[in-house]
Amino acid sequence: MTDNEFTPDESSALPDEPTGAEFEDDNLLTKAPEPESSTRRPLSAQAAAAVGARVVVGVVGIGVAAAAVLGSTFLDLPSTTATPASELVVPVPTAQQLTCPGPLLRLSDDSGAGASTVFTLGQAVTRFSSTAGAVEQSRIVASDAQPGESVAEPLVLSDAPDAQSADSIERLSGAQSQSVDRGDYVGFAAAGCRAVGGDSWLVGGATTTGRTTLISLTNPTEVASTVDLEIFDERGAVSAAGTTGIVVPPNGQRVLSLAGFAPGISSPVVHVTSSGGQITAELQQSIVRGLDPGGVEIIGATQPPARTVVLPGMVVTSLEAIQALRGTATQTDDVMTAIRIFVPGEEPTSISATLTPDDADKDPIRFTLDVSAGVVTDIPIEKLATGAYTVQIDADEPIVAAARTTSAVINSTGGIATTDFAWFTASPALTEDTQLTIASGLDAVLNVVNPSDENVVVSLSAANETEEEYTIEAGATLRLSVPNGETFTLAHSDRLFVSVTQAANGFVSAYSVDPQAPGSSPLKVFP
Repeated sequence: MTDNEFTPDESSALPDEPTGAEFEDDNLLTKAPEPESSTRRPLSAQAAAAVGARVVVGVVGIGVAAAAVLGSTFLDLPSTTATPASELVVPVPTAQQLTCPGPLLRLSDDSGAGASTVFTLGQAVTRFSSTAGAVEQSRIVASDAQPGESVAEPLVLSDAPDAQSADSIERLSGAQSQSVDRGDYVGFAAAGCRAVGGDSWLVGGATTTGRTTLISLTNPTEVASTVDLEIFDERGAVSAAGTTGIVVPPNGQRVLSLAGFAPGISSPVVHVTSSGGQITAELQQSIVRGLDPGGVEIIGATQPPARTVVLPGMVVTSLEAIQALRGTATQTDDVMTAIRIFVPGEEPTSISATLTPDDADKDPIRFTLDVSAGVVTDIPIEKLATGAYTVQIDADEPIVAAARTTSAVINSTGGIATTDFAWFTASPALTEDTQLTIASGLDAVLNVVNPSDENVVVSLSAANETEEEYTIEAGATLRLSVPNGETFTLAHSDRLFVSVTQAANGFVSAYSVDPQAPGSSPLKVFP
C-alpha cells in the first residue's frame, strides 16, 4: 500500500406538521406546544435525559387473504439428476474509481461581479492510497465552476487496471480537506472521495439570508448523465422549473444554486437520481451572519432511507463559546445543535432518538417524537454539553437524517474569534473489511460504532505498521485519535458504522466512511 498526496501548485492558505411531544426526568415534566412549522421548539438536553412521548401514530389497516391448498396424489416416477455445465470466467480487470468533490466554491468573484457564476476558492489537498500501488489521477474536463487562481475541476482517482489481480482484493480510498480565509468565506471542510451512484440523499444546508447552498453533480464516466432533483423543505415538496432533465456531460460537473430552485428555505433535503452515466452529488454550504463569516462545509450523501440510522460522531466543540455566539451575533437560528429528519414515504412515523455521549459518566439523551411524512423536520437541542456523541434514530418508517453543530472560539476580550459549523451525515453499514483515508488538516478522530448486541473485535492497521486490535462492547463506540493523511485498513467481524471527525481551534468538519468500492470479480457462466 502506498500513500499519496495531491497538493496543487496554488492552494488556499490554511488557518491554523408533526405533533408535540413530552420530555421527562425524575423531577421535571414539560410539554412542548405544537409548532406552526416542522422546525421544533428546542429540546433541553438536561430535561431530555429520559423522554416519554404520549402520541398517537394512527391505525394501520391490515388486509388478510386466504389461500386454498389443493391436495393431489402423485405417482412414483423415475428421476435423474444432472449438473448443468458451467465455466468460471474472470473478467478483464477494471479500475476502481473514486471522485473527490474538489475545491470550495462561491457565487461571484473577488470583486463581487458575476453573481450568477460559480468560482473556485483555492484548492483542496487530497490524500489517497491503493493496495494495488499505482493510483491514476485525472481531472473532470468540463465544469460550471470558473477557476479563481488555478484548476477548478474535481479530482478522479483510479487504481491502475493492470495492477489488479483476480486472486487478491484491491482497495482504493481517498479524502480531501481545505481551509479557506477569504472575505466572507472562512472555515474548514473535509470530505471523503466516493464511488458513483444513481441515487443520493443530501440532507443539510439552507437558503435563508446569509446562507448559500450549492448542489454539485459530478459525472466521471464516459456517458452523459441525466439528473432529476426532488427538493423538500419545512413546508413539503418544492415545485420549481429546471429540476428535471439536468444533463451532466461525460467527464463533467454541474454546479447549481439551491436558492435558484428554493429561495428562503431553512431545512432543505435534496433527492438526486440519475440515468445514463452515474454521478456523485454533494452540497456545499457557507454562512455569513451579518458581516461575520460563519463557516463552510461540504455535505456528502447520507445513508439512504432506513428504519435505523446511525451518526457515529457528532461533535460539540464548546458549549460556552456557542452560548456566547448566540448572545452576540445576529441571525443565530442555526447556531444551536439540530437533528434534521425527513420521511420520504406517505406515512407519518414515530422516531426514537438516542444521543450517547463519549463521557461514560453522563447518561444518554433520549427522546421520542411523531414526524409527518413529506416535510422536513429540524429538531434543535439546546445546551448540549461539550463532547462527542453517537446518534441513533429508530423509526417505524424509513427516514433520512443528518445533524448540524456549530463551533466557536472565545478570544481574550470575551468576543468570538472564530466560527465554523459541520454537518454529520448518517453512515452506511460496513459489512466487510474496509480501507479508509484520513484527510489532512485538523486533529482527526475515527469513530467506530458497534450496533450489535454482542462485542465485536476490530483491528486497525496502517502501511508498514503493527496492527492494533480493539474490542468494542455491544452498542458502544470506539473513538481513536488518528494521524492526518494516513490510510488504514479496518478489519472486523460484524456490521459497523464509521465516520471521521476533525476539529481544532474553532474549526470543525466530518465525513462518513463508505463501504469498499466494488471491483471486477470472477463469474460463473452457464450456457
